[in-house]
Amino acid sequence: MVQPWERVARQRITQSFSPNPEVFFPPLGEDEGTKGPMIIEEEIGGHCIHRMYVDGGSASEILYEHCFSRIRLEIKNQLILATTSLIGFSGEIIWPIGQIKLLVKIGDEEHSISAWMNFMVVRSPSPYNGIIGRPGVGKLQAVPSTAHRMLKLPVEGGVITLKSSRLVPLECVLVSRPEETLPATKPIVEERVKVAINPEYPEQTVMIGSTLSEEGHNKLCGLLQRNLDIFAWKPADMTGIPIHIAEHRLNV
Repeated sequence: MVQPWERVARQRITQSFSPNPEVFFPPLGEDEGTKGPMIIEEEIGGHCIHRMYVDGGSASEILYEHCFSRIRLEIKNQLILATTSLIGFSGEIIWPIGQIKLLVKIGDEEHSISAWMNFMVVRSPSPYNGIIGRPGVGKLQAVPSTAHRMLKLPVEGGVITLKSSRLVPLECVLVSRPEETLPATKPIVEERVKVAINPEYPEQTVMIGSTLSEEGHNKLCGLLQRNLDIFAWKPADMTGIPIHIAEHRLNV
């Protein structure tokens, strides 16, 4: 993921194949099953795309701009004007940047399935790279189960099963070193003190650590005071901010 959301628990995708053409899911007990989204990996336009959300409630396939901007130029040049808008969860209307038809392949070298899908490229923050909606699920004849965190796809000679499981950092440690016991540590919270470094704006302060020595405290304050011009003390100082940091749009 190219956004700060990559700190979210990672997904490990495993694939299995069964020669049995029947699609079924094992029964779950009361305390079994998951509530997380169904996340898979796909090959789209020759690129391996991670964190694709399978959403049966979406009427379109979505590719988010932060993912689209990373694919090859010859693929991006196939983008055409979008003729329809999208309606968000709260009813807001979103106009896509464009639309593009790409070949989607799911599976490995031995067992896979492919289908052409029409993706709407959308500029919007998202923890996912894209969404496979109802049209894509239908073209693949896929059968998802959110409770099992599985996606089953009928292919020639049997059925592919994709299963995703979360790997949070603590679980990664326990799996790689099961013989070690993690000590219970109490987080140390350092106190901070407010310091006014600009005499023209005494109400605007910065926070520095309280564990600094008197000499370190004085040196740090001196350094900040010698570089007052890098701070924005009033709105007029905030000019020329790059669009990837702050952007204001009217959705009209």
